[in-house]
Amino acid sequence: MLRHSRHRRFAEALNGPVRSVRHWSELSSDPNAPTVLAHRARMLQAAWRPPIADRIAFIEERCRNRKVLDVGCVAHDVERMSAPSWLHGRIAAVAGHCVGVDVLDAGVQEMRRRGYDVVLHDLRTGLGPIAGEGPFDVIVAGELIEHVEALDMLFTVAAQALGDTGQLIITTPNPYAPDRVRAGQLGIVWENVDHIVYAFPSGIAELCERHGLRLAEAAVTADHRPGGTLVPRLRTLLRLLRGQGWVAAGYATNGALRHVRADPPLLRRCRRWFLGRRPFVGETFVYIVGRAPG
Repeated sequence: MLRHSRHRRFAEALNGPVRSVRHWSELSSDPNAPTVLAHRARMLQAAWRPPIADRIAFIEERCRNRKVLDVGCVAHDVERMSAPSWLHGRIAAVAGHCVGVDVLDAGVQEMRRRGYDVVLHDLRTGLGPIAGEGPFDVIVAGELIEHVEALDMLFTVAAQALGDTGQLIITTPNPYAPDRVRAGQLGIVWENVDHIVYAFPSGIAELCERHGLRLAEAAVTADHRPGGTLVPRLRTLLRLLRGQGWVAAGYATNGALRHVRADPPLLRRCRRWFLGRRPFVGETFVYIVGRAPG
């Protein structure tokens, strides 16, 4: 007897009846079953959005006139708090009410000195002093999830502190970005050494389901490429000439340890312009998480 074709099973799962479930395990105990893969594929297809031109501007608009909790709000150093690109400063300027929370004591004290409403607290231990501040319209976790050991912390906080129509906004490096994939293929180290894991879309969707949430939107940023006006292009050229371009250099770990350029600048530029026409190759993923319906 011929074995049942796996391709046929996939086609049947895709064309079969769609069941509304809170978690894929209600469909099958096998995480590789065509029915559960089709379930996840439908979820991701519904979430995909066009590339986002500017990550910070996008977050600003979602936070405008809203009640916001910014998780991991402290900048890496005090100098960055004066930069126009500091995320918390931009959020606080447009939000109706903004509360920051972080575990870095010195940074929290400096933010308080500058007049920001910020709490020193480790959310891994629960909401603590944040509990009385919610519910929130928006919870922001900008470039945070790749740094924390407790991946479920953000989703636990969202499940407890989001309003009924609230959103959790997660931004994190895209593990499929061409420069990152290329560095991995060649064994080149250039990533922030405080990063411990990279989140991918299906994994984020899974964490959502485990906490009674859902992945509502997902997109990459397109801001890794210079804009169409003259000024951004000149700035990119200047960084290139100064050798300050992002991912310009690293260390090869395959064989003798040595300093290398991740790729010749011209090759990197050509690859980015070519691959930029395709979805999902931007430097950063943006995930919007909401409460599961029903």
